[in-house]
Amino acid sequence: MTKQIHETLQKEQSMLNLTPELEQQVHEMLIATERKVPNFWESNTTESIYVPVDDGEIRVYHFKPDNPISKRPLVFIPGWGGTEIGYVDFYEVIHDKVECYYIETREKKSSKLDRKKAKMDMNQKAKDIQDVINYLELDKEDFVLFGTCWGGAIVLHGLIDGTIDAPTVITHDPMHTLWFPKWFLRYVTPFLPVFAIRMMKPVLRRLQMRGMNEKIQRKRAENFIANAEPWKWKKAAESVRDFELFGNISGITKEVFVINGTQDKVHDQITYPKIAAEMPFSRFIFMKTDESRRERLMGLIALEFSKVTVNDGLPPSLRDFEKKLHR
Repeated sequence: MTKQIHETLQKEQSMLNLTPELEQQVHEMLIATERKVPNFWESNTTESIYVPVDDGEIRVYHFKPDNPISKRPLVFIPGWGGTEIGYVDFYEVIHDKVECYYIETREKKSSKLDRKKAKMDMNQKAKDIQDVINYLELDKEDFVLFGTCWGGAIVLHGLIDGTIDAPTVITHDPMHTLWFPKWFLRYVTPFLPVFAIRMMKPVLRRLQMRGMNEKIQRKRAENFIANAEPWKWKKAAESVRDFELFGNISGITKEVFVINGTQDKVHDQITYPKIAAEMPFSRFIFMKTDESRRERLMGLIALEFSKVTVNDGLPPSLRDFEKKLHR
């Protein structure tokens, strides 16, 4: 048994290693994306659209370059607490190169929802994504669907129940379960009034940032809490407290690209090859880099997949970073 455990650990660790040459290649690819671009929420190339969904509307940013170099558009789903400022590096990579629809899910402050009627569960969020795709008539063409963190979890949940469909599906650091303490969600949150949660924001911020030493990571956490809409987060967290991907994604027959390259307090790297391995037709791409380049790596992946068609499969520029899964 000890030998089996040791061999398993070795295999898992090998999934998260790159040769020095490939690490240098990742570094050079990311360096090449650095440039000055406007904030996407202020850019002349961006329009803000409110798309009707059940019991309300959610906001979609649409970036449409005059002369994109991509062959197909990108639909991007940020994480639970993801805010515009957190994706500046992502946008820097794709600005003027890729047509992109950036969907803010319904727990975001920007959503306009009926407070009494609106559901916040994963079924509803997955349905929202497909509703936006249909509303924009993207379901009639080739496009890339890219979900990161909790956005990736929503995409995978939508694939489980058949709610979501897309030609190419990418999940970057998909969360297999909600990262908040389960005991807190089960025994404390249901009894907290919304005004109390609002007053607890400073405490929640300190708890979230505890143990975070990386500057970019801390800034991300600060924005995460500062932009929380208490009633939406309370309702959303309670509705997904028992959510778990592990044990539930083996029935996904779609080819899914699972991407990872960084490690932080919230995103445990060892999770991602395991998620990929549980899906029979998934593929795992590992591009090791520093945590401060997490969003830039997303932009790079999105750009490369947008430059090819669904029939091309994995872009040639990323093929050296695919890892063989142990199923």
